[in-house]
Amino acid sequence: MSGINTKFSYKQLHTLKHALLEYMMRDGITENDVKSEQALLLKINYQIEEMKERYNI
Repeated sequence: MSGINTKFSYKQLHTLKHALLEYMMRDGITENDVKSEQALLLKINYQIEEMKERYNI
């Protein structure tokens, strides 16, 4: 992963996930937007799954 490594709580990650999913439904989204936002969504989902395993959520 490149860029800044920021720590989010489980709840914050879920909020980001749902906000991103809603944002991806906007009119005028480009193919490049879809690709980059799907990549971000995969990272968020990965972090959520890691937290579930680590904290037995």
